[in-house]
Amino acid sequence: MVKFKLFVILVLISSFDLLSETNRYMVFLTDKAQSSYSIDNPSAFLSQRAIDRRTKSGVEITVEDLPVNESYIEEIRNLGCEVYFQSRWLNALVVQTDHTMIPSIEQLSFVDSVQYIAGGSRLSTTQVPITIPGTFKTPGAIEGDTELQLSLIKADSMHKDGYRGEGMIIAILDSGFPGINEYKVFQHIFDEDRLLGYKDFVTNSGNPFMYTSTSGAHGSSVFSTIAMDYGEEVQGVAPGAHFVLCVTEDVTSEYRIEEYNWILGAEYADSIGADVINASVGYSFGFSNSSMNYTVDDLDGETAIVSIGAGIAASKGMVVVVSAGNEGNNQWKYVTPPGDAEGVVVVGSVNMLSEKSSFSSVGPTVDGRLKPDVMALGSLTTIFDVNGNPGQPSNVKIGMGSGTSYAAPQIAGLAAAVWQANPEWTSHEVIEAIKYSANNSLNPDTALGFGIPNYQLAVTSSTLSILDVVEDRVHVYPNPFKEGIININIEGLKKEPFLDLRITDLKGAMFFNQRIYPNEQENVLTIEFPKAESGIYLLSVVSRRYNKSVKLIKF
Repeated sequence: MVKFKLFVILVLISSFDLLSETNRYMVFLTDKAQSSYSIDNPSAFLSQRAIDRRTKSGVEITVEDLPVNESYIEEIRNLGCEVYFQSRWLNALVVQTDHTMIPSIEQLSFVDSVQYIAGGSRLSTTQVPITIPGTFKTPGAIEGDTELQLSLIKADSMHKDGYRGEGMIIAILDSGFPGINEYKVFQHIFDEDRLLGYKDFVTNSGNPFMYTSTSGAHGSSVFSTIAMDYGEEVQGVAPGAHFVLCVTEDVTSEYRIEEYNWILGAEYADSIGADVINASVGYSFGFSNSSMNYTVDDLDGETAIVSIGAGIAASKGMVVVVSAGNEGNNQWKYVTPPGDAEGVVVVGSVNMLSEKSSFSSVGPTVDGRLKPDVMALGSLTTIFDVNGNPGQPSNVKIGMGSGTSYAAPQIAGLAAAVWQANPEWTSHEVIEAIKYSANNSLNPDTALGFGIPNYQLAVTSSTLSILDVVEDRVHVYPNPFKEGIININIEGLKKEPFLDLRITDLKGAMFFNQRIYPNEQENVLTIEFPKAESGIYLLSVVSRRYNKSVKLIKF
């Protein structure tokens, strides 16, 4: 969500930067020496869920995870500076102070550097209370349904199978979320106490639902594609999940601080134990201070601040999903940071015909990595739309919106449900399953990536990628194959009274259907694959106590 300003506004803002006495800065510290925290006692700064995620993923808890040294924070405050937030990963602090104080901060022995990140004062200690009404409101109009966007990624089948994100935690990093706490579309979340945490990093108001003329409601619309539950016709992809809401995007201006807010939000989500992060924001050019602009040559995953943070978030074992950006028709054209970060899932947009939306940004990154990763419906997506004060139902509707911002959260919801169905998986396995379930996975490109994911293949396939075949992690071989013979190792199923073997295409057309009796067979069963076009097929192996589907890739 990159904001474009008129030239006159840019001039005024730049002038304000120079004249303002109070600005916002990032203070980077040299170390975490003599910290009261220890990596040997991670429960003091991470939830048990966050610790368990790291353990399952083989991610070590390091000094990077430790909070900032409290004594350093106190010394900076004693200078008269307002310290609002700390970044564990960057070992840094967000301060708001008079610019004349910066030399004094820089002289402290434990301060590495100070970076100007936003003009003027925006942060406050004043807290705005949250209200949850006794009676939730009805939207003023219903102008769409979610049937297409769900069916495109087979999330409708996912819901029928009982996977709606239950037990998973999804964090949303975005602008404000007005109306979420007022309308029946989201009442289920509050009735079931599934909002686990929230923070406003833009103003420090303590209220992510606060509505002002400048707060924006982009976050509400993004969140809705995951979380809506308003009858059979209006459903999010994972409405049964638990949620964390972080306001990181300031719609009144564009400064480097928003990238640091993103990192702060990701750290907060990590500490709670989030499984999935969705961030439908991007930072490239159009900053209020033009010296902060990036160029296409910076798309290496190691230059943009937000990309560095997203890469760290992904390394902690979370599935990090970001929008590709809407630059497809513009001079920039490519995905926007943090879409160039290592390990994140970048989502582009398709239209109702499953064709790439013209506005959807493309890849590759400057160092040649394929982006986007996958696609979802981002043209005329059904969303919760707030147009004005959400206190007035006439300003609120279930309507339509377009942008990769609305495609990305659908994949975030899909990732949560796929992980719900396979809780033993790591984030990497979830991502691989989603990518290799997609309809362009045989020939991924820089426009569509791996294509549109298919829940049914992602959640049931034992063949997640070509890597799985190389590492002998499947029981069907050869796979991928060209034609002829397929071998199925049924040694582990010899005690089953029977096995029904079926091969179908993705539309359900039957190519092979046979019942066999394992005790009458050799350990390796050989079947002849029927002549068919290249593509993806589904082998189902079913008995009374066993039900397994394997993706077959035919060249």
